[in-house]
Parts: sequence; C-alpha cells; structure tokens
Amino acid sequence: MDCDEVFNYWEPLHFLQFGWGKQTWEYAPQYALRSYGYLELHRVLILLMSFVGLGTRIQAFYAVRLALGIGCAFCEAVFVRAVARHVDRRVSNYTLLGLAGMAGMFHSGAALLPSSFAMCWAMLGSAAAMSRPGTRRRVGCAVCAFAVAVVWGWPYSAVVALPFVVEEIVERREFLLNSMAIGVCAVAVTAGLAAAIDSWYYGSWVLAGWNQIAYNVLGRGGDSTLYGTEPWYFYVKNGLLNANIVAILAIVCLPLWTVSWLALRLAGRRGDADHWRLLFRVLPFYVTLGVFSLQPHKEERFLSIVYPHMCFNAAVSLSLLRPLYSSPRLGYLVLCVAGIVGALRMAALVQYYAAPTHAFWQLPTAHMSERVVCMGSDWYRFPSSFWLPHNYRLQFVESAFDGHLPGDFTPSWISGSTRASAAIRRDDFNSMNRWEPAHAILSSMTTEVCDYIVDVEYPERSLPMEGAWKTVAQCVPILDTEHTPLLARVVYIPPILANFWPWKQQWGQICVYENLMTSSTPSP
Repeated sequence: MDCDEVFNYWEPLHFLQFGWGKQTWEYAPQYALRSYGYLELHRVLILLMSFVGLGTRIQAFYAVRLALGIGCAFCEAVFVRAVARHVDRRVSNYTLLGLAGMAGMFHSGAALLPSSFAMCWAMLGSAAAMSRPGTRRRVGCAVCAFAVAVVWGWPYSAVVALPFVVEEIVERREFLLNSMAIGVCAVAVTAGLAAAIDSWYYGSWVLAGWNQIAYNVLGRGGDSTLYGTEPWYFYVKNGLLNANIVAILAIVCLPLWTVSWLALRLAGRRGDADHWRLLFRVLPFYVTLGVFSLQPHKEERFLSIVYPHMCFNAAVSLSLLRPLYSSPRLGYLVLCVAGIVGALRMAALVQYYAAPTHAFWQLPTAHMSERVVCMGSDWYRFPSSFWLPHNYRLQFVESAFDGHLPGDFTPSWISGSTRASAAIRRDDFNSMNRWEPAHAILSSMTTEVCDYIVDVEYPERSLPMEGAWKTVAQCVPILDTEHTPLLARVVYIPPILANFWPWKQQWGQICVYENLMTSSTPSP
C-alpha cells in the first residue's frame, strides 16, 4: 500500500467505523475533495462482520481486502467472457493469461483506491460495450457501469468510455437521443446518491468528484503539480514495470491493426465491419495513456483503470501476429514468460516492501491506558490504524519532510458522532502542501510524548536509537531501495544470488522502540 491509499482511504474508513483516525486536507469540509460515499460502500462489509462477531481491526482490514480481490476477479471473469463471445475465443484466452500474470493487477485489484474501483466498473462497462451496437441492453449496461466508475469511483475514468461514446454516435445516429437520455439518467441517479452522502457528512451541499476536478484540472484552490511531476514517458516505463511483455504488445496493437486493415483493403474486403469495430475496442487504452501522459502530475495508480484493456490489446496483437508464426502455442508461450516475470515482480512486492506491517504487528497489546506510537521521516510507511492495537494512536515527529502531513479527525466521542466530526472546519489544513506545525511534535519532545517509535535504520547512513529507548522485538529487514540496483529491487531475486552483482541487495531494518521512561508492560 502506498501512503495515498493509507491516509486518504484506509484512515477515513477506520474513522467511520471506529470514530478516530488520520485526516488529510482533502477531507477538510472547506475543500471536500474525497467522497464518503465511496467509503460507505466498503464500510458495509465491516458492519456485516461485526454482526457475526468478527469486529477486530485486523479482521476488518483483511475482510475488505479479500472482498476487493474477489470483486475484481468477478469483473475480470465478466470481461474475459465478453471478449470470448463478441471478439474471439483465442483473444479471450490470451487476455485471461495476461490478467493472471500481470503484477499491476495483483496490487491494484485488491487496493482500496477509487482508481481500482473505477477499473472494475470500467471492465463491466467495457464488457457490455463489446457487443454489437444497436441494442438497448448494451447501451443501458455500459452507460450505468461507466457512470458508477466515474461518479462513485474516479472521475477521470471517463476517458475509458470515450471510444464507446464515439462508436454510439457513429454507428447509431438514429438512436443518439435515446442513448443520451440513458446516460443523463444514469449520471443523475449515481451523482445524486453520491452528493447526498457527501453533503450529509460535510455539512453542506457537496459533490466531491466535481471538487476534485476543479482542483486538479481547473486549478481552483491549488495545483496538483505541488505533489510532483513526471516526464511524458512515465506511464510507458511504469507499464514495462508492471506488465513487461504485455505492455509492449499493448502499445504496438494499433500499428498492427492498421497494417491488418490495410491488408484487408488491398484484398478487397472494404466492408469488414468486425475489424472496424475492433478499433473501438482497442482505443480505450490509447486514449487513457495519451490523456494521462499529457498531465504533468502522474502517479502509478492512475493507469490502473486500463490494466485490463492493456491485457486485451496485447491479446489482440498476438492474434494479429498469428499468421506470422506456425506454432499455435507460441502466443501462449509468450504470455507464460510474461507471467513468470510478473510473478517475480509480485514476489518482490511481498518480500521487499511488507516490512512495516510486520513491525506494527509486534506492538504490545496489554496496555489499558492510551499509548502513542511515533513516526518521523518514514511516516509514509504507516500501514494504517487498522494495524494499531487497542488504545494506540499515531503521532508524527518533525523531520526533514516539509510537506503537509495528515492531521487527526476529531474523535467521535468528543464531537458526538462521526458526522459531526467530519463537518468540523479547522484552520490547520491547507491545499498548497505547506508544512503544518500542529500535525507533528517537536523532535525534542519525543521522550515526553512517545511511548513507542517505529523507525527505519540503514547501516551506512543512520544511527540506532539509544538512551531511553529499547527494541520491543526483533527488527524486520527492509530493502534499501536507494543503494540496491534497479533489477534487484523490482523483481524477486533468490537469496543465493542476492549478494552478487548486478543483483546485490542492500538491506536496512525497521524497528519498534519502546520508551523506557514510560514503559509499564513487557514486550510480547
């Protein structure tokens, strides 16, 4: 999990269920960029769990993750079946193999992120759009699915639906008004429900999706480039990381389609409607890639909405290349190789970057009074309050980081309800990524305030905690990404090779330190 997923979604979800958690400026009522409606969809599962006696925070965390994974798998199955029915069975088999071995789908499918939610609903919308134009069911299912993706998920996922809209205009001009009416009704209903929930929490009329567009696209109240910019080829590089061979095949799909179309024209098959219709099926990936590549602010998760389309485009490429190779198994072999590389990437994500959850799992659980866990420059590694034992709270310590750290929701037992807490306007939030002193304690106050400190240490550039601090349990190894070669940190390297160039890895450790001045409970 990255820090955006933790602080913008897991923490507010924890707040809704348990009454406290970290609050980012996007949830401040004066900005209202995040939707509580999206969170409430996932909170239902936690509420259901509590009725059967499974109400601990860790159980809730894994239940949500499991449900997200199962939901994504269902959407993938619908998508692949639609490809088999309306495009080609071999293409559907290729698509299924690409999805199964893609590292990007591995970590985005179970992520608590609007972009992942939008990805799943865009799959359903695209599955409906695979059928031939001219049916009301096609338009209704596709429009409703895309509307949910845009309004309840991520507003920018609308770009995935653009080829479908163009196809409807080109192929069904006589039914254009009917299609537009369905679209308007779907957006109105979904937006109305989302606005009602958001307005209830924020205490005034709000449509969070529009506020997000106004901030990131129109520049009202801030600028998304405050949080970093990347070169135009960022998503190409990211696609190679998360999809390897599949990404390359997806990128060359349109040129291959063009060559195939020209060949059909030269052969006299000018009216090949299926081949022309295929163009609208492969365009969502290119439209999304092009639009997002033009934006200066880029993040890895943005492209996840078209990961399934990336696999589909790769499958189409292999199908178009089929006449060039004799063995019918070559396409499957290529995707199996891609799957093996993808599995190594998945193993690396689990093996090299899961240390923070293991570290927080070591916190003692026997404290009856409230305990404070502190983090400094490694604040972004916090796995969420779902991983804190009962009566523990997180506090940040000032460090070299000078951006806007999350604050805290006003606890519901102080305000009277989560709704009252969510609607409180405070002046300790800003939309310009400026440092807010109220969100962190002075480093000189750690001994007085912190009962525990979670810190990452690297042998060559950091010193272990000494004096009034002792380790609670054995420190957990964590990869030193700054001093480890690229290949050795993006794919899993067997331990027998990890000490040899170019796979030589450097490791640090993440440790939980207990304050001896406030210690009253033995470590677990």
